[in-house]
Amino acid sequence: MSNLDRIKIESALQECSSHVHKIERSQKLLKEFFPLAEKSLTDFTEDNIEHIDQFIYRFTKLQDALGLRLIPSIYNFIENDNTPKPFLDILNRLEKLQIIPDVEEWQMFRNLRNNLAHDYPGSARQTAETLNLLYGEIHKMISIYKTISNYYYHLINLQ
Repeated sequence: MSNLDRIKIESALQECSSHVHKIERSQKLLKEFFPLAEKSLTDFTEDNIEHIDQFIYRFTKLQDALGLRLIPSIYNFIENDNTPKPFLDILNRLEKLQIIPDVEEWQMFRNLRNNLAHDYPGSARQTAETLNLLYGEIHKMISIYKTISNYYYHLINLQ
């Protein structure tokens, strides 16, 4: 592995770690409010809204860092292949290698992100449902990051 490959992977790992830390912090700050009801979203204080915004923002950033940087870089490292590949092919390969648990799980997070990106007035019920699902499932995305991280550090220790 070249130094550039190692720098790319380790930089992506550090970025993901930062997002995970902030997600876990916002989860603790929001714990008493979950599961959310439609009414709780409309009654939130500005501080609570900021915590929700932080949770959503860091989830989005973690998904970007995983999908745009870490997953393609770890795939290139494992396969020793820098040719462009469709992301779904990369996910399928990493699932086959048991580095990610389930491609459909990734797609579920993608759908949650899309739901949260379209914040329409009067959609508090849908937003609450999406946030409840995300809050309950975010540990799976964090687990994807941790599994990739552990896999990478295990491999480089073998070299």
